[in-house]
Amino acid sequence: MAKQKDISPLTIQRLSLYLRALREMRDFGEVSASSKDIAERVGSTAPQIRKDLSYFGSFGQKGRGYKIDELITTLEKILGVDKKWKVALVGVGKLGQSLLQYKGFWKSGFEIAAIFEKDPGKIGRRILGIPIYPTESMPKICEQENILMAIITVPFESAEEAFQRALDSGIRGILNFTGYCCFKPPPHAFIKDVNMSAEIEALSYYISTY
Repeated sequence: MAKQKDISPLTIQRLSLYLRALREMRDFGEVSASSKDIAERVGSTAPQIRKDLSYFGSFGQKGRGYKIDELITTLEKILGVDKKWKVALVGVGKLGQSLLQYKGFWKSGFEIAAIFEKDPGKIGRRILGIPIYPTESMPKICEQENILMAIITVPFESAEEAFQRALDSGIRGILNFTGYCCFKPPPHAFIKDVNMSAEIEALSYYISTY
């Protein structure tokens, strides 16, 4: 089994795609799948599937493929989604409120347990039953609720301050929707950038190329 540092972020992203594809296959009543079956669903190749899985051990049987339930359980364990995670939402503007409505978080075992805001008009309220706290209380609440992840949706100019406050509150994983990509976290923490402009620029490239 490969060490964590030897596994690329792209491999981890692909594992997440494989997991989603396998869950869909299970929902359709399928009980087994080959590397080719999975590859066709995610737009990859069978050798790539086998290579990615090989970093984590030996799965399936040659000529018989994988048992879908067993591979789902394995991938959930590898990705750490075999348990529940509490998450903080920092910034509850229009984007933050939209993310609160996204059911994919709780389906994957992520519960937004606390919201943090600077706007005094929002503090003390609840959205979908989730309390809104002042940002200053983030260290206390994150410790009480054992929150290790945060989704940050504050404006670009407030991003660096929000990142630092989250890290100072014990947050170790940040999903970054601010568009700010120059903040370097310490070695024990991770920031995953979600840059919508970059994604649509990539679409523009593919459309222009073909």
